Amino acid sequence: MPFPEHIEAVFAHFGIASDTKAALYDLYVSMGSEVLEVFAELSDRATSPSELRPEDTLPIRETIVERYLKRNHPRWIENTPTPSFWSPRVSEGRANGLAVPLGSPTAIATRVVGNDQPIPAGILMLGRNAHFGGREETISFDVVAADLDDAIAIGKAQGQQHTLPGSVGETSGTFDGRSNVALLWEVQPNVYKPAADRNRPIKKVYQRHRNWHLITLAAALDWLLQRSVATYILKGEALAITHEVNPDKPVSDTIVAHHNRTVAEVTRALGIELAEPQGSDDEVLRESSVMNHALRKHVLGHGADGLMWKCGVPVSAPASAGAVPAKAGTHTKAE
Repeated sequence: MPFPEHIEAVFAHFGIASDTKAALYDLYVSMGSEVLEVFAELSDRATSPSELRPEDTLPIRETIVERYLKRNHPRWIENTPTPSFWSPRVSEGRANGLAVPLGSPTAIATRVVGNDQPIPAGILMLGRNAHFGGREETISFDVVAADLDDAIAIGKAQGQQHTLPGSVGETSGTFDGRSNVALLWEVQPNVYKPAADRNRPIKKVYQRHRNWHLITLAAALDWLLQRSVATYILKGEALAITHEVNPDKPVSDTIVAHHNRTVAEVTRALGIELAEPQGSDDEVLRESSVMNHALRKHVLGHGADGLMWKCGVPVSAPASAGAVPAKAGTHTKAE
């Protein structure tokens, strides 16, 4: 897809190379017009804009992360919604999703983590149409570090960075509001676990946030079930099918086990029963928009049984807050 005509005209005037424009377009679609502002600043510092190469665009994301957090983090502290960081692909860089503060994670965190594990000092955030890659009808739940400098450091760290910058990891999925159906399809880190020189600047804050996987999944389930949404959670065994994983880089048994253990720990702490989908659930899923093409094809051919769990309404509050012996630092994607 080309840039808007007036932007193409500027690039042509300055002789921007086609491969550099392609790299910029990918960034523009994901992060919006601020990409062009930062690129203009890079061009001003270059000997000639025509000499800029695709690798020269790499610092753009970090610059936008820092500016985004400095602009929006204080608003989240004040409980004010803002535009999201990532843009839905369908908007082609012209509009953002939504980032909604949900308050402190302390209450929900205590129920699933317990009193002997660290609870991140942060802001629980809901993202709507705010996931990297731009699929519509996405929801995501993050805990963004309460300290702005910590959030910026996390946002600039090495990793996947799928949702809000400033969050170590997230739970995300799709939510069809018209059908009132949701499917949670990943509990995934935004940053790699610090090791040796990798992500050394965030080592201490990462340790304080290492229970992100329990907290974000609990927040997602709490938010959905409070709204009586028919909620399904992908099983670890279905991650490869749903994400259309490259066979040369399969989902490991460890990742599958971590995913399933996280789901088991959180649902047990919240008193949520997990059940295998029935034939009626296949129909509910097919008539909604929560599945991608790969998962829909599999469900049409074989049903949803074995691929996901259906969440029941909590049967009762747990015997004591935080009774589940959570294993700090486990998560569901490769580090």
